[in-house]
Amino acid sequence: MTKKNFKFEPRINSKKKMDVGGFIIPPTNTLTGLLFGFHHHTEHDAREYYFWRLCDELFNNPDYVSEPLMVRHPWAEEMIRAVIENKYVSIGGAASSGKSHTLAAWGVLSWLSQPKDTLVLLTSTTLREARKRIWGSVISLLLPLEGLVPIRIRDSIGNACYVTPSGNLVERAGLSLIASERSRTKDAIGKLIGIKQKKVILIGDELSELSESILQASLSNLSKNPSFSLVALSNPSSRFDAFGIFSEPKGGWDSVDTNIDDTWDTKWGGKYIRFDAERSPNIIAGETLYPWLPTEEKLNEDKALLGQNSRGYMRMVRAVFFDSDEAEGVYTEAELARSGAMKQVEWQGTPINICGFDPAFTNSGDRCMLVFGKVGYDTTGQYVCELGDHVHLTDDATNKSTPRSYQIVKQVRQECEKRGVRALDLGVDSTGAGAPLCDLLAGEWSDDFLRVSFGGRATDKRASANSKMTGHELFMNRVTELWFVGKELIRTKQFFGISVDLAQEITGRRYDMIKGTNLRMRMESKVDYKSRFGKSPDLADAAFLCLDVARQRHGLVAVEPPEEGASVKPRQRKSIKKLTGILSNNPLG
Repeated sequence: MTKKNFKFEPRINSKKKMDVGGFIIPPTNTLTGLLFGFHHHTEHDAREYYFWRLCDELFNNPDYVSEPLMVRHPWAEEMIRAVIENKYVSIGGAASSGKSHTLAAWGVLSWLSQPKDTLVLLTSTTLREARKRIWGSVISLLLPLEGLVPIRIRDSIGNACYVTPSGNLVERAGLSLIASERSRTKDAIGKLIGIKQKKVILIGDELSELSESILQASLSNLSKNPSFSLVALSNPSSRFDAFGIFSEPKGGWDSVDTNIDDTWDTKWGGKYIRFDAERSPNIIAGETLYPWLPTEEKLNEDKALLGQNSRGYMRMVRAVFFDSDEAEGVYTEAELARSGAMKQVEWQGTPINICGFDPAFTNSGDRCMLVFGKVGYDTTGQYVCELGDHVHLTDDATNKSTPRSYQIVKQVRQECEKRGVRALDLGVDSTGAGAPLCDLLAGEWSDDFLRVSFGGRATDKRASANSKMTGHELFMNRVTELWFVGKELIRTKQFFGISVDLAQEITGRRYDMIKGTNLRMRMESKVDYKSRFGKSPDLADAAFLCLDVARQRHGLVAVEPPEEGASVKPRQRKSIKKLTGILSNNPLG
């Protein structure tokens, strides 16, 4: 709760008038006084005070909500201070830094303090995506007030507006979402042009994902209104996308170090602020005070999953700008070398033989690949997987009596039986045209093998024993999960036998980060990979199918390796009272 400040707190004076930070108005309730002060006061510290007091009165009041909806924390304080002090603000921050929710509260209170004359525009890609981001926060803040205050929420069209005493909707004010994905840029610009209102606030959520035309249209048209401000939010991506353009330092990009500097003046006369997860309030405090902000546990998870020096980590965790054409593979040569992943395993006991099969020829690939492997305990007592032989399957074009698919299926069975691999221990890509081949394999051998749909939903298994997030929470699809779980297993020294050919493929394939309810990774398509290298990563796909068999069938999960000198023995597998007149900003009217 915000400590009450006698200088600003609305109070009835000796003349039976209400004093709101030096403004003398007719007597009214405290909430109306706070709203009046928030809108009319020009002192920055006064507006900060009124903002947080309003949060307590509206969003954190147990009379209206079961739990606080707007918690005050250092990053939120910095954001609110920035938007109070500056007309233009650019906020770059790590995932889960509270950008969208904090600015949603700013937008809601800015509107409620002058509901007939304030228009708050929120841009996002689509309504569906906005519901996961800033519009979802707007709704969570407004719903407890609906029916108690004269507002109408129209979630289906992304709008909230004031209702007059006569029941009419004030359409030219309120909160309005504008879908601005690149395919709808023209429509979005059309909605921005010609808007007229006393006060317009534009909150560009995830501006890096929108066309720079949206930014230019906003600055050239909306700025003509008596009062206009723009707040841009994003995980930094490129210096040349809309967010990067709006965030450009006054002295140019060479005047700052985006790895170190957390704030700078922009060429638009505004302010840029950056929130680095490595300096999260939780990290600085040495304890988890705000569970929704980056924690030490989540930071370590991201380091392990992405690599501390990777493009994804620097952009999405540390909020560092990168040029759009910079990219890197899922894996790095350094991590392969450091982990010893290219070495062989010294086994303790007899490992289980496993195999991954990528029938790539059915999906416009180049090679039909089998990759064999083993899973078991090594001599350190660690439960590991080692890759071994790989076989490029080909058909006999001269054999007109046996269809190609039958030839391939026969070879799969033969090669597996030769190496003691049961059907149960075979993983197969069943994507698209791979499904009929799987049916054929089931008929000619067994239906016990593991079918894996690369484009399907990621699993509900955890990426590691220490991770609390499931595959579905971390990855956009199954193939991304397949590729990324190997990173954690490499770090924990549980994944070996990576050949030079395989290393070339896994260090070459790119990925990107997708914002939704959670930040999730997505692997680049085979088509994109092939356009750069001239071939598909079929060997790698088969290898990760093999690894998935170890994971799905035999309980392989990333666990920290035994300490040096520890006894060697096999370890168990881990497998928001009614409010009267609170929107009446003008107590005289």
